Amino acid sequence: MNDVERRIAEERARVEAEYRKVLKTSVEFERRIRNRWREKNREKNRRIAELEARVAELEWRGREKQDADSRENL
Repeated sequence: MNDVERRIAEERARVEAEYRKVLKTSVEFERRIRNRWREKNREKNRRIAELEARVAELEWRGREKQDADSRENL
């Protein structure tokens, strides 16, 4: 029985090593996905802020032009 027990222990060690390897690569893969998602989200938020600032500037210029036109019509 000793030989059978040794083979079982060796197989268990191989399976556990493979499990740890798969788990490690899975965690690394998920980390890369999360980091990429965060990077894209930061870029999206930066772009949104730029566009909001541009819209605010255009609205301000539009109001300024309307005020100038209103003064000219008086």
